Amino acid sequence: MTISFYILISLSLVIIKTVLIPGITVFSKFYDLLIPIIVYLGFFRSTKEGLPIVVFSGLIMDSLSGGPVGLYFAAYLWLYLAGRWMSLFLHGGNIFLITIAVAIGVMFEILILLGYLVFLAPGASMPEDAIETITIQLLLAIITAPVILSVIGWAQKKLDRWRASIVKDRRQY
Repeated sequence: MTISFYILISLSLVIIKTVLIPGITVFSKFYDLLIPIIVYLGFFRSTKEGLPIVVFSGLIMDSLSGGPVGLYFAAYLWLYLAGRWMSLFLHGGNIFLITIAVAIGVMFEILILLGYLVFLAPGASMPEDAIETITIQLLLAIITAPVILSVIGWAQKKLDRWRASIVKDRRQY
């Protein structure tokens, strides 16, 4: 049930990222909305729950992006593994630390995409507004990540309560 819940959230964010955001010029430089989900999964969910969602999200974004196969998959997998590792040292309840982790995740994905441009597509040139785009994406991540993470945490608690009530109801019969 939890995996289905996160797949639904991931698909919703993919639709928002690929359909709604490109149509609104104000949000044309928005960061990848799946990064907060990946970081959240790394910090708060088990590998049994998180890894299938990371694989699913990476494959969906790879198929929709038109970029090289495996680019988003690799970025999401590394972000997830970094989140799992950081959760051993950082207190997951601190929204400031998780927000910084999301901003680092955004920067990591940008570096992977720029690395692709430099090493695998040497004929491609750096976008003229790359520094501006990176700055905007990092600021948007710092502003929106706490909201996204709070909503995900709230929805996860509601799902857990709902699941517990179903189990309780089943035991009564």
